Amino acid sequence: MRFRWIIAAAVLPVAGMAAAIGAWSRLRPIEAALWVAANVALAGMIAMLARRREAPPNVDRQYALEAQLHPHFLYNTLNSIATLMHEDVDAADEMMTKLATLLRRTLNRNGAYEIPLKEELEILEIYLDIQRTRFEDRLTTMVDAAPDALACKVPRLILQPLVENAVRHGISRRTGPGRIEVRAWRENGTLNMTVLNDGAGWDPRGVVGEGLGLANTRARLAQHFPNRYRFELHEAGDHGAIAEIAVPVRP
Repeated sequence: MRFRWIIAAAVLPVAGMAAAIGAWSRLRPIEAALWVAANVALAGMIAMLARRREAPPNVDRQYALEAQLHPHFLYNTLNSIATLMHEDVDAADEMMTKLATLLRRTLNRNGAYEIPLKEELEILEIYLDIQRTRFEDRLTTMVDAAPDALACKVPRLILQPLVENAVRHGISRRTGPGRIEVRAWRENGTLNMTVLNDGAGWDPRGVVGEGLGLANTRARLAQHFPNRYRFELHEAGDHGAIAEIAVPVRP
């Protein structure tokens, strides 16, 4: 069953690349190149899933949820690069290089689903670096993890959607500088992780219907820690929002 949906999914990047090549003459070179690059990356992710050995259904579900994230943040980042290309070509080129580094780190794990928090934060730092390049002096970031939390195992890319959400609904809506803070610590057998932004102000309407990133995070936590996790998004003081995750410590 797993290989059937992998084969079906493989048609998507092939069709996308064919469409990009067919539309090359009607698109600006950067748009066509980004379109092809996105589909090449998607094809690589599908090939990675196809190389995995047979696994129990719940593990396949975990990998399927993680794989859903890759094209999501890839297309969003490529869209930012395409927009920046018209404003600052050097910055857009730098973002593309950092995106390539991020994709290498996220795809080159030999099928591992859980990784140490230390490695998760290293991957997250690359993504934050991409956003700092995009926003320049409009964005500052801080990552603070307690030393005894760094070895705890977490699902790979569990924090990236929360930071992406903070950028999209917080920082990008600000007219002035903004800040994102990521923290992690252990307490009484629980690993706590938070992502805070001092964005454009809290808007309850923004959390009525969760987007793909937040919904995916909730589904992954429910799959990996059934009935043993907490995931909340709420107002942070007078401005911004904070996302909070609490899961059992998995050393």
